[in-house]
Amino acid sequence: MTEFFYLLFAASFAYLIKGITGFGNTLIMAPLFSFAVTNRITTPVDLLFSLPTNAYIVWRERKHIKLKIIVPLMIMLTLGAIPGVIFLSIAEDFLLKAFLGIVIMGIGVEMTFRHRIHSAFTANRWILILTGLLSGFLSGLYGIAAPIIAYVNRTTANRNEFRANICSVFLFDNLFRLFSYGAAGIMTLEVIQYALILLPGVIIGMAVGVRLDLHMKEKTVKNLIIILLIVSGFALFLKNILMM
Repeated sequence: MTEFFYLLFAASFAYLIKGITGFGNTLIMAPLFSFAVTNRITTPVDLLFSLPTNAYIVWRERKHIKLKIIVPLMIMLTLGAIPGVIFLSIAEDFLLKAFLGIVIMGIGVEMTFRHRIHSAFTANRWILILTGLLSGFLSGLYGIAAPIIAYVNRTTANRNEFRANICSVFLFDNLFRLFSYGAAGIMTLEVIQYALILLPGVIIGMAVGVRLDLHMKEKTVKNLIIILLIVSGFALFLKNILMM
C-alpha cells in the first residue's frame, strides 16, 4: 500500500510538471519510480501516460507546429530508438538504473548551465543528427529524450511554439515506441495494470499543472526540477552501483 501511494504521488507530480512546461514528466517519473519498480515497468507505463497527454498538447497548440523542425527530428529519433529498445529488453536492471542515475544528473547539470550553452549553440545539420540519435537512444531505453529539448528550444520563437513542436516530436516517438515495446515483449499485462491504477493521479496532476501554467513562474519550476534531478540521480546511481 505504501508503494502504491508513493507511485501515485510520483506520477501526479510528474504530470503536474508536464502540464506546466509541456515536458519533464519522464525526467521526474524515471528516477522516482526506479526506487520502487524496475525500468521495464517504469518506461512503458510512462509511455502509456505520455501518449494521450502529448496528443492533447499537440491538438491545443496545433497552429504553432513547424514541419521543418519536427520531421528531421522524428527520423533521427526513430533511428536512435531501435538500439535503445533492444538494450532495455536485455540489460540487467541495476545497470539500467545506475546509468539512468548518471543521465539524470547530467541533465540536471545541463539545465543549470543551459543559458550559457545556448549562447554558443548553433542549430546546424550535425547537431540535429547527433541530438536526434542520442535522444532516440535514451528515449528507447528510458523514455527520456532530453537532449532534443535544448535543440527545439533554440529553434522556436516562443513558449507556445516550443510546446507544439516538442510534443509533436514526442507524440511520434510515443507511437513508434508503443509498437516497438509490443514487438519486444516489454508492453506486458503488468505494465497495463500499473497504468490503469495510476491513471487518476496522472489526470489530476495534468489538470492542476495546466491551471498552474497561467500563474507559476517558469524559473521556479526549473529550479525545482534541477534540484530533484541532481539529488535523485545521484541517489539512484549510488544505490545501484553498490550492487555491482
